[in-house]
Amino acid sequence: MNQSKLLFISLGTVVRWKSQFRCVAWLLPLLPLFIALAVQAQSARPGMGATPYADALGTGVTFRVWSPHATSVAVRGSFNGWGSTAMTEEGATDIWSVDVSNVPNGSQYKYFVNGTYWWKDPRSRAVTQSGYDSPNANSIVYDPNAFNWLGDTRLPVSSSNLVIYEMHIGAFYDPTPSSGGPGKFANAVAKLDHLASLGINAVELLPIAEFPTEYSWGYNLADPYAVENSGYGGPDGLKTFVREAHTRGIRVLLDLVHNHYGPNDLELYGFDIGPANRFYFNTNAGICCTPWGDRPNYASEGVRSYIIDNFKMWMDEYHVDGFRWDAVGAMRYYDPGHVNIPEADSLIQYINNTEIRANRPGVISIAEDEAFGQGFHGEWDRGFGDVLIGQVVESNDSNRNMNTLWNAMNGNGFFRVAYTETHDLVGNLNGSGAQRLPTRIQSADPTGYFARKRSMLAAAVTMTMPATPMLFMGQEMLATQQFADNSPLDWSRTITYSNVVNFYRDLTHLRRNLDGVSLGLTGPNVTSHVVRNDAPWKLLAFHRWGAGANDQVMVIMNFTANSIPSYIINTWPVSGKWYVNFNSDWTRYGSDFGNYGSSVVNVTGGSGEIAIGPYSVLILSRQAHPDLDSDGDGLLNGWEQQYFGDPLIAVANDDDDLDGASNLQEQAAGTNPNLTGSVLKFTEIQSTVGNLTLRWIGGQTARQVVQQSSNLSGPWTSIFTNPPPTAVMNSLNLSNLVSSPRFYRIQVLP
Repeated sequence: MNQSKLLFISLGTVVRWKSQFRCVAWLLPLLPLFIALAVQAQSARPGMGATPYADALGTGVTFRVWSPHATSVAVRGSFNGWGSTAMTEEGATDIWSVDVSNVPNGSQYKYFVNGTYWWKDPRSRAVTQSGYDSPNANSIVYDPNAFNWLGDTRLPVSSSNLVIYEMHIGAFYDPTPSSGGPGKFANAVAKLDHLASLGINAVELLPIAEFPTEYSWGYNLADPYAVENSGYGGPDGLKTFVREAHTRGIRVLLDLVHNHYGPNDLELYGFDIGPANRFYFNTNAGICCTPWGDRPNYASEGVRSYIIDNFKMWMDEYHVDGFRWDAVGAMRYYDPGHVNIPEADSLIQYINNTEIRANRPGVISIAEDEAFGQGFHGEWDRGFGDVLIGQVVESNDSNRNMNTLWNAMNGNGFFRVAYTETHDLVGNLNGSGAQRLPTRIQSADPTGYFARKRSMLAAAVTMTMPATPMLFMGQEMLATQQFADNSPLDWSRTITYSNVVNFYRDLTHLRRNLDGVSLGLTGPNVTSHVVRNDAPWKLLAFHRWGAGANDQVMVIMNFTANSIPSYIINTWPVSGKWYVNFNSDWTRYGSDFGNYGSSVVNVTGGSGEIAIGPYSVLILSRQAHPDLDSDGDGLLNGWEQQYFGDPLIAVANDDDDLDGASNLQEQAAGTNPNLTGSVLKFTEIQSTVGNLTLRWIGGQTARQVVQQSSNLSGPWTSIFTNPPPTAVMNSLNLSNLVSSPRFYRIQVLP
């Protein structure tokens, strides 16, 4: 019942036993007060939860909560001395609201139901801590519009060009691991440049909603609307992380859990009048429960709105670019019998098709499982991961089956997310069998040659097959220990295993065509050209392409410990030169690797011969990578292509423009090998007593240093360093020179 009406009736009753004249005289001045109380008690402003407002009528906070079993609701908080400010039911909606003026941002509050029950707001954007019926666990008023986004907006997502990095905020980077708390959003921001350098353009965060204790994977969420506060840094911490990720071209995907809540510190169990009325949850036998906690009641309109609005909040208030839905199968089905829950299907379809695809195109929605027919953009492919892991963990080459692997690779395109490591596959909570891939391959020597070779080969499969590839944090630095929420990554491994970091960086850049030589890897098409399963071959070759004739990519993989000096493939898609733009056997990726394999393949009539190293992958295309030297003459492909129109044609020691500098010297100097006047050397020396002017013609693409010495054999001392010059002619004035002989030279800095 409306409490403002109760107040009016009560006062009216008092008046009636007095004389009628005194009643009128006393009542009339108070009528505006009664009206004001009635209007103030029910808010006309929008927003569920605690929503700050500032308008012509003043500033304050609108409190609104769904409480279907309540007969009275009040809000109590630090702003009213923890006294009761009554709320009013909005008609027969079971929704109660009130506007309270002058409530500071950051105020703590709770709802007080039926004069008995104290509850945090189910839609709290921030809480002091999780806790069931705890006096220390309060909701916090948070203004969602106060954060300075500096013009940031969501980044559109395309599955064909996406490389995902799954990470746990608390264990990703903790600069003070002995402090007794997990890493925070602010710490993770400090490592975003590392991810950007790798070529990562999406991070997928393990659940960041408020959970019990300081450490957790996040799947035992206690407050689904609140960002983990004391552990990670709260709402502003997340927003800062998203903003900083976006400035680096990195999308942010959240792992959301709506198949269950809890099971610990979960006030939704008791809201609003105790656990006997758990209206947020399905209480029917069988359908009620999942292995991790109780299943929400997807048939309830109030619960459906609660879940829908949760997705909308992350997209609209936090600029999140997409989602990974945890355990969709546990939403859609219940055991025994794998029985479908149709209300879950309709809810999932509405969120994906209406709130995401129609209302927020560009946001990506990925399911962990059971995705088909629900409007998702993708799904984790656990089945493929198991096949791939099985093939590389096998210790005997003869037992590897290329047909099994190819059949698992060839299907579903970019809809599937491919990986060899995830939090589930490598996390300590899943037992001793959950291990990093190098450890699975060779537990006695997880950083050794074979563990590195085969784990990197598996990663290359995920990056080159038609799928959306995903890495798990630390994979790029050869992490070998189980993932644990209280054990942060050891970032010194990026130095110790810098070769492995190089491998993942180069591979990711090719997957995204960042260097302009591998467009076919972003295309949807794939055709196998070699699937050799007979001894001694364990060879796989396939062709990737998109829509154009010049976006062809060939991928060749050797799944044995032996080098293959010669293998002829008779089904190349196009004749001509094919350039090896990636060879996982290069010493750039391992000091003990062999640098074995082809650099250029000449294809005639569809036939071309390749060589490949042990447990290696070659990635070839019709375009030569500008930073490589395909013919091994010391001249980079890009430089030869720029000045000679072909990455293989120039001769390193030739002086094509007859200016006294070889092509190698001209490349180092940044000068034009076809222009006689473009050469890095002193062209004029003007000397007066104690003064000297040096002039030289130099390239405009490299930093240069002038050095002096009293002896031609050195030592040389740098006296002038300049950035890439803006003019062809450069000069340096030297004064107060001593009379002893001096020699000068000019060099190009790397």
